[in-house]
Amino acid sequence: MDIKGLRQNPPPVRIFILGARAESSLPREVWAQLSYTFPLSTFHLHFIGPESMTNRDAEWPLPARTPENPFGAIVEDRISHQLKISTFVEYYHTLHAAGTFYPYDPYFDCFVLFHPGLGHPASAAEWEDTLPLLLETKVPVIATGYTQWDMERDMRWVQDKVGGEVDLLLEPGENRFRSLRWDLNDLDPQDVSCGNWGVWAFRGKRQKPSKTFGRIVFSLTNGERRK
Repeated sequence: MDIKGLRQNPPPVRIFILGARAESSLPREVWAQLSYTFPLSTFHLHFIGPESMTNRDAEWPLPARTPENPFGAIVEDRISHQLKISTFVEYYHTLHAAGTFYPYDPYFDCFVLFHPGLGHPASAAEWEDTLPLLLETKVPVIATGYTQWDMERDMRWVQDKVGGEVDLLLEPGENRFRSLRWDLNDLDPQDVSCGNWGVWAFRGKRQKPSKTFGRIVFSLTNGERRK
């Protein structure tokens, strides 16, 4: 048997969608487009949040929490060979504390926050415990916003909370794949927004070794070799 051409399959790309609401109820054919766009990759979507199964009780009754399934996860593994979806009706910080998804891989994992309202007065408190945990993983966090101002408010909130412990991966800007529908606030006609209008990304700061540190390691290594 010729094994020279064999290649190990890479792990699936894990996408953690936190605060999932309407996203978790989309037809699975919509999410299957990921595998059509990237046919050489496999995906595992994780819908996480207390509202991730809203209005879906008749379709998927919540399973009992058992030692084998302590958080009552609903697993859909027959969508396709390239796509698997798991839903957790639980807060992320609870799952993180239990090590449910550990270890994380910054090359194959990412968090997605659709309209999280990180800096909104009504929802900011709900992200207080979660934000440090996201940065701790060093995994990219992709967030969307209704407007440029909405995203900049979220970014300021993150920077105020963690200071210099965050790397900005993508500047807030218009999302080319945004919704084409514009929504008008009936109470304020000047308040016009669009679903997923913009996108930005960040991660926990990754420390780079200094030149001084490199010289020390090099000197120690050479010293060992001389012996």
